[in-house]
Amino acid sequence: MNSPLTITHVPDLTVIEPSGSGFQRFLGDALRTPLLSAQREYDLARKYRTDQDVQSAHELVFAHIRFVHRIAREYLCYGIALKDLMQEGTVGLMQAVKRFDPDRGNRLATYAQWWIRAAIHTLIQKSWRMVRIATTRVKRELFFKLRQLKNDAAPLTREEAQELAICFGTDADTILDVDGRILVSDISLNHPSPNDPSEPIQRIADERPNQELVAMASQQTTLIQRCIQLGLESLPRRDRLILQQRHMVDEPQTLESLGQQLQLSRERVRQLEKRAMENLKKHLLHAKHAHQLMTDLAF
Repeated sequence: MNSPLTITHVPDLTVIEPSGSGFQRFLGDALRTPLLSAQREYDLARKYRTDQDVQSAHELVFAHIRFVHRIAREYLCYGIALKDLMQEGTVGLMQAVKRFDPDRGNRLATYAQWWIRAAIHTLIQKSWRMVRIATTRVKRELFFKLRQLKNDAAPLTREEAQELAICFGTDADTILDVDGRILVSDISLNHPSPNDPSEPIQRIADERPNQELVAMASQQTTLIQRCIQLGLESLPRRDRLILQQRHMVDEPQTLESLGQQLQLSRERVRQLEKRAMENLKKHLLHAKHAHQLMTDLAF
Protein backbone atom coordinates (compact mmCIF):
# COMPACT_ATOMS: atom_id res chain seq x y z
CA MET A 1 0.00 0.00 0.00
CA ASN A 2 1.66 3.16 -1.22
CA SER A 3 -0.74 5.88 -0.08
CA PRO A 4 -0.43 7.41 3.41
CA LEU A 5 -2.92 5.91 5.87
CA THR A 6 -4.96 7.08 8.81
CA ILE A 7 -6.83 4.95 11.33
CA THR A 8 -10.61 5.22 11.76
CA HIS A 9 -12.12 3.31 14.69
CA VAL A 10 -15.27 1.25 14.31
CA PRO A 11 -16.74 -1.28 16.78
CA ASP A 12 -14.35 -4.23 17.30
CA LEU A 13 -12.34 -3.47 14.17
CA THR A 14 -10.08 -0.68 12.97
CA VAL A 15 -10.28 0.11 9.28
CA ILE A 16 -7.63 1.73 7.12
CA GLU A 17 -8.81 4.52 4.85
CA PRO A 18 -6.87 6.73 2.43
CA SER A 19 -5.64 10.09 3.66
CA GLY A 20 -4.67 12.95 1.40
CA SER A 21 -6.06 11.28 -1.74
CA GLY A 22 -9.39 11.14 -3.48
CA PHE A 23 -11.71 8.25 -4.00
CA GLN A 24 -10.27 7.43 -7.42
CA ARG A 25 -6.75 7.17 -6.05
CA PHE A 26 -7.88 4.96 -3.20
CA LEU A 27 -9.80 2.74 -5.62
CA GLY A 28 -6.84 2.55 -7.98
CA ASP A 29 -4.53 1.50 -5.14
CA ALA A 30 -7.02 -1.13 -4.00
CA LEU A 31 -7.52 -2.58 -7.48
CA ARG A 32 -3.75 -2.83 -8.01
CA THR A 33 -3.29 -4.72 -4.74
CA PRO A 34 -2.39 -8.36 -5.52
CA LEU A 35 -4.88 -11.05 -4.59
CA LEU A 36 -4.06 -13.00 -1.48
CA SER A 37 -3.08 -16.62 -1.83
CA ALA A 38 -5.26 -19.13 -0.02
CA GLN A 39 -2.53 -19.77 2.53
CA ARG A 40 -1.85 -16.06 3.15
CA GLU A 41 -5.58 -15.40 3.56
CA TYR A 42 -5.87 -18.30 6.01
CA ASP A 43 -2.91 -17.10 8.06
CA LEU A 44 -4.23 -13.54 8.28
CA ALA A 45 -7.74 -14.68 9.17
CA ARG A 46 -6.44 -17.06 11.86
CA LYS A 47 -4.22 -14.35 13.32
CA TYR A 48 -7.11 -11.91 13.55
CA ARG A 49 -9.50 -14.53 14.93
CA THR A 50 -7.14 -15.85 17.62
CA ASP A 51 -5.04 -12.78 18.48
CA GLN A 52 -7.35 -9.94 17.40
CA ASP A 53 -4.49 -8.63 15.28
CA VAL A 54 -5.96 -5.49 13.69
CA GLN A 55 -3.25 -5.18 11.04
CA SER A 56 -4.23 -8.62 9.70
CA ALA A 57 -7.82 -7.43 9.42
CA HIS A 58 -6.61 -4.31 7.57
CA GLU A 59 -4.81 -6.40 5.00
CA LEU A 60 -7.79 -8.70 4.49
CA VAL A 61 -10.17 -5.76 3.98
CA PHE A 62 -7.91 -3.83 1.62
CA ALA A 63 -7.15 -6.93 -0.48
CA HIS A 64 -10.87 -7.54 -1.00
CA ILE A 65 -11.92 -3.98 -1.95
CA ARG A 66 -11.89 -5.16 -5.57
CA PHE A 67 -14.81 -7.49 -4.75
CA VAL A 68 -16.73 -4.62 -3.18
CA HIS A 69 -16.11 -2.58 -6.34
CA ARG A 70 -17.32 -5.38 -8.61
CA ILE A 71 -20.52 -5.93 -6.63
CA ALA A 72 -21.21 -2.20 -6.18
CA ARG A 73 -21.10 -1.63 -9.95
CA GLU A 74 -24.05 -4.02 -10.33
CA TYR A 75 -26.23 -1.56 -8.41
CA LEU A 76 -25.42 1.67 -10.23
CA CYS A 77 -28.82 1.48 -11.93
CA TYR A 78 -30.44 2.52 -8.63
CA GLY A 79 -29.11 6.07 -8.98
CA ILE A 80 -26.67 5.97 -6.06
CA ALA A 81 -23.06 7.08 -6.53
CA LEU A 82 -20.44 4.34 -6.78
CA LYS A 83 -18.56 5.89 -3.87
CA ASP A 84 -21.58 5.57 -1.60
CA LEU A 85 -22.29 2.03 -2.73
CA MET A 86 -18.68 1.04 -2.08
CA GLN A 87 -18.69 2.71 1.31
CA GLU A 88 -21.64 0.62 2.46
CA GLY A 89 -20.26 -2.46 0.76
CA THR A 90 -16.99 -2.02 2.64
CA VAL A 91 -18.93 -1.90 5.90
CA GLY A 92 -20.42 -5.27 4.94
CA LEU A 93 -16.94 -6.56 4.10
CA MET A 94 -15.66 -5.52 7.52
CA GLN A 95 -18.50 -7.37 9.17
CA ALA A 96 -17.61 -10.45 7.13
CA VAL A 97 -13.95 -10.24 8.18
CA LYS A 98 -14.96 -10.05 11.83
CA ARG A 99 -17.11 -13.19 11.52
CA PHE A 100 -15.05 -15.21 9.03
CA ASP A 101 -13.90 -18.63 10.22
CA PRO A 102 -11.02 -19.83 7.98
CA ASP A 103 -11.20 -23.35 9.41
CA ARG A 104 -14.49 -24.00 7.62
CA GLY A 105 -12.65 -24.29 4.32
CA ASN A 106 -14.27 -21.36 2.49
CA ARG A 107 -12.52 -18.39 0.92
CA LEU A 108 -13.28 -14.97 2.35
CA ALA A 109 -14.59 -13.62 -0.99
CA THR A 110 -17.25 -16.34 -1.13
CA TYR A 111 -18.36 -15.65 2.43
CA ALA A 112 -18.12 -11.85 2.25
CA GLN A 113 -20.22 -11.33 -0.88
CA TRP A 114 -23.43 -11.95 1.09
CA TRP A 115 -22.46 -9.37 3.70
CA ILE A 116 -21.46 -6.88 1.00
CA ARG A 117 -24.74 -7.29 -0.88
CA ALA A 118 -26.80 -7.08 2.31
CA ALA A 119 -25.17 -3.75 3.25
CA ILE A 120 -25.73 -2.32 -0.24
CA HIS A 121 -29.34 -3.53 -0.27
CA THR A 122 -29.99 -1.75 3.01
CA LEU A 123 -28.53 1.49 1.62
CA ILE A 124 -30.65 1.31 -1.54
CA GLN A 125 -33.86 0.64 0.35
CA LYS A 126 -33.19 3.53 2.74
CA SER A 127 -32.32 5.89 -0.13
CA TRP A 128 -35.09 4.90 -2.52
CA ARG A 129 -37.87 6.64 -0.63
CA MET A 130 -38.18 8.83 2.46
CA VAL A 131 -40.59 6.21 3.83
CA ARG A 132 -39.26 2.66 3.93
CA ILE A 133 -40.65 0.71 1.00
CA ALA A 134 -39.90 -2.78 2.35
CA THR A 135 -40.66 -3.59 5.96
CA THR A 136 -40.46 -7.40 5.90
CA ARG A 137 -37.88 -9.90 4.64
CA VAL A 138 -40.19 -11.04 1.82
CA LYS A 139 -40.78 -7.47 0.63
CA ARG A 140 -37.06 -6.65 0.77
CA GLU A 141 -36.31 -9.63 -1.47
CA LEU A 142 -39.17 -8.77 -3.83
CA PHE A 143 -37.91 -5.20 -4.21
CA PHE A 144 -34.74 -6.33 -5.97
CA LYS A 145 -36.28 -9.30 -7.81
CA LEU A 146 -39.05 -7.17 -9.32
CA ARG A 147 -36.56 -4.50 -10.35
CA GLN A 148 -34.54 -7.14 -12.17
CA LEU A 149 -37.54 -8.79 -13.86
CA LYS A 150 -39.42 -5.74 -15.09
CA ASN A 151 -38.38 -4.17 -18.38
CA ASP A 152 -40.55 -1.07 -18.13
CA ALA A 153 -42.12 1.26 -15.60
CA ALA A 154 -45.69 0.06 -16.19
CA PRO A 155 -47.48 -1.25 -13.11
CA LEU A 156 -48.15 -4.97 -12.88
CA THR A 157 -51.64 -6.28 -13.59
CA ARG A 158 -53.42 -8.56 -11.15
CA GLU A 159 -52.84 -11.52 -13.49
CA GLU A 160 -49.10 -10.81 -13.73
CA ALA A 161 -48.91 -10.42 -9.97
CA GLN A 162 -50.61 -13.78 -9.45
CA GLU A 163 -48.10 -15.49 -11.75
CA LEU A 164 -45.16 -13.89 -9.94
CA ALA A 165 -46.66 -14.76 -6.55
CA ILE A 166 -46.50 -18.44 -7.45
CA CYS A 167 -42.84 -18.10 -8.48
CA PHE A 168 -41.85 -16.19 -5.33
CA GLY A 169 -43.99 -18.15 -2.89
CA THR A 170 -46.12 -15.22 -1.75
CA ASP A 171 -49.47 -13.64 -2.63
CA ALA A 172 -50.52 -11.25 -5.37
CA ASP A 173 -51.37 -8.43 -2.95
CA THR A 174 -47.80 -8.41 -1.62
CA ILE A 175 -46.44 -8.33 -5.17
CA LEU A 176 -48.70 -5.41 -6.12
CA ASP A 177 -47.86 -3.54 -2.91
CA VAL A 178 -44.10 -3.72 -3.51
CA ASP A 179 -44.52 -2.89 -7.21
CA GLY A 180 -46.57 0.18 -6.35
CA ARG A 181 -43.99 1.39 -3.85
CA ILE A 182 -41.24 0.98 -6.44
CA LEU A 183 -43.08 2.97 -9.10
CA VAL A 184 -44.30 5.88 -6.97
CA SER A 185 -41.66 8.45 -6.11
CA ASP A 186 -41.64 10.99 -3.30
CA ILE A 187 -43.37 14.30 -4.10
CA SER A 188 -42.20 17.51 -2.50
CA LEU A 189 -44.73 19.53 -0.53
CA ASN A 190 -43.49 22.50 -2.56
CA HIS A 191 -44.47 20.84 -5.85
CA PRO A 192 -47.41 22.79 -7.36
CA SER A 193 -50.57 21.00 -8.46
CA PRO A 194 -51.59 21.29 -12.14
CA ASN A 195 -54.95 22.76 -11.09
CA ASP A 196 -53.69 24.92 -8.23
CA PRO A 197 -50.67 27.23 -8.61
CA SER A 198 -50.21 27.51 -4.84
CA GLU A 199 -47.86 25.16 -3.04
CA PRO A 200 -49.54 22.27 -1.16
CA ILE A 201 -47.57 23.13 1.97
CA GLN A 202 -49.40 26.47 2.08
CA ARG A 203 -52.73 24.63 2.39
CA ILE A 204 -51.68 22.57 5.40
CA ALA A 205 -53.40 23.82 8.53
CA ASP A 206 -51.09 25.23 11.17
CA GLU A 207 -52.13 23.40 14.35
CA ARG A 208 -49.78 25.33 16.59
CA PRO A 209 -51.43 27.54 19.24
CA ASN A 210 -51.95 31.18 18.35
CA GLN A 211 -49.00 32.86 20.02
CA GLU A 212 -50.90 36.09 20.58
CA LEU A 213 -53.65 34.21 22.45
CA VAL A 214 -51.05 32.23 24.40
CA ALA A 215 -49.37 35.47 25.53
CA MET A 216 -52.71 37.02 26.50
CA ALA A 217 -53.69 33.92 28.49
CA SER A 218 -50.37 33.96 30.30
CA GLN A 219 -50.76 37.61 31.25
CA GLN A 220 -54.32 36.98 32.39
CA THR A 221 -53.28 34.02 34.54
CA THR A 222 -50.54 36.08 36.16
CA LEU A 223 -53.01 38.88 36.92
CA ILE A 224 -55.53 36.46 38.45
CA GLN A 225 -52.88 34.82 40.61
CA ARG A 226 -51.68 38.21 41.84
CA CYS A 227 -55.20 39.37 42.72
CA ILE A 228 -55.96 36.15 44.57
CA GLN A 229 -52.71 36.43 46.49
CA LEU A 230 -53.54 39.99 47.54
CA GLY A 231 -57.03 38.87 48.52
CA LEU A 232 -55.66 36.07 50.69
CA GLU A 233 -53.28 38.47 52.40
CA SER A 234 -56.25 40.65 53.37
CA LEU A 235 -57.92 37.77 55.25
CA PRO A 236 -57.32 36.81 58.88
CA ARG A 237 -54.57 34.21 59.31
CA ARG A 238 -56.99 31.41 60.29
CA ASP A 239 -59.37 32.08 57.38
CA ARG A 240 -56.45 32.19 54.96
CA LEU A 241 -55.15 28.87 56.27
CA ILE A 242 -58.55 27.21 55.82
CA LEU A 243 -58.88 28.38 52.19
CA GLN A 244 -55.35 27.33 51.35
CA GLN A 245 -55.74 23.86 52.89
CA ARG A 246 -59.19 23.34 51.37
CA HIS A 247 -58.68 24.71 47.83
CA MET A 248 -55.03 25.43 47.05
CA VAL A 249 -53.15 22.21 47.71
CA ASP A 250 -52.85 19.00 45.69
CA GLU A 251 -54.55 16.96 48.44
CA PRO A 252 -57.18 19.16 50.16
CA GLN A 253 -57.81 18.51 53.83
CA THR A 254 -61.23 17.52 55.11
CA LEU A 255 -63.28 19.64 57.45
CA GLU A 256 -62.64 17.07 60.18
CA SER A 257 -58.85 17.15 59.83
CA LEU A 258 -58.78 20.95 59.78
CA GLY A 259 -61.05 21.02 62.84
CA GLN A 260 -58.64 18.79 64.75
CA GLN A 261 -55.69 20.95 63.67
CA LEU A 262 -57.41 24.22 64.71
CA GLN A 263 -59.27 22.67 67.66
CA LEU A 264 -62.61 23.60 66.16
CA SER A 265 -65.73 21.65 65.27
CA ARG A 266 -66.39 20.51 61.73
CA GLU A 267 -69.33 22.90 61.41
CA ARG A 268 -67.27 25.84 62.66
CA VAL A 269 -64.58 25.17 60.07
CA ARG A 270 -67.27 25.07 57.37
CA GLN A 271 -68.63 28.44 58.53
CA LEU A 272 -65.16 30.01 58.53
CA GLU A 273 -64.50 28.63 55.06
CA LYS A 274 -67.74 30.14 53.75
CA ARG A 275 -66.95 33.50 55.34
CA ALA A 276 -63.41 33.53 53.99
CA MET A 277 -64.63 32.73 50.47
CA GLU A 278 -67.17 35.57 50.57
CA ASN A 279 -64.53 38.03 51.77
CA LEU A 280 -62.17 36.92 49.03
CA LYS A 281 -64.91 37.48 46.43
CA LYS A 282 -65.53 40.96 47.76
CA HIS A 283 -61.86 41.77 47.47
CA LEU A 284 -61.74 40.57 43.88
CA LEU A 285 -64.88 42.53 42.98
CA HIS A 286 -63.13 45.74 43.97
CA ALA A 287 -59.90 44.80 42.23
CA LYS A 288 -58.84 46.26 38.89
CA HIS A 289 -60.30 44.31 35.91
CA ALA A 290 -62.79 42.80 38.38
CA HIS A 291 -65.40 41.88 35.76
CA GLN A 292 -62.96 39.85 33.66
CA LEU A 293 -61.51 38.22 36.77
CA MET A 294 -64.94 37.12 38.01
CA THR A 295 -65.71 35.64 34.59
CA ASP A 296 -62.46 33.68 34.50
CA LEU A 297 -62.75 32.48 38.08
CA ALA A 298 -66.43 31.46 37.50
CA PHE A 299 -67.47 32.48 41.02
